[in-house]
Formats: sequence, structure tokens, C-alpha cells
Amino acid sequence: MNADDLIALLRPHFPSAEIQAVNQGNKFEVLIVDDSFDGKRLVQRQQAVYAIANPHIQSGAMHALTIHALTPAEYEAKKG
Repeated sequence: MNADDLIALLRPHFPSAEIQAVNQGNKFEVLIVDDSFDGKRLVQRQQAVYAIANPHIQSGAMHALTIHALTPAEYEAKKG
């Protein structure tokens, strides 16, 4: 699995999101910016992403996954 594969895996679940992914030796870091995260706690956001990625973690295709799941407003605030 590579970063593009991860983005393709997530895209159907977050069709209007900005998704960026980086693969560092099967340790992935993903940024998802989507309106669907509005009103959800961080753990709920991460659970939504892990539910999609978990089969690939269990199979060994992905060793680790760091998730940054933000609303558009949070993303703009982080950019400064």
C-alpha cells in the first residue's frame, strides 16, 4: 500500500474532503479536512478513519496510522 492507495481508500467515505497522505515505510500519516467532522470529538473522527483503514492494518499492509482529522475552520486556524 502507498499513500495514493490510502487516499483512494478514504475518498469514497469523505468525497468532498481534502485528503493528504504520506507513507514512511508503512507508517502512514493522513490529513483529512472535511465538514463531516464538525461537532464530532477527536476520538469519533479517528474512529471513523480507523474503521476504514483497520483491515489494512490487520493485514500488515499498513503498520501504523497517524490521523489528523480537521474541520475546514480548524484547518484554516492551524495554517495561521
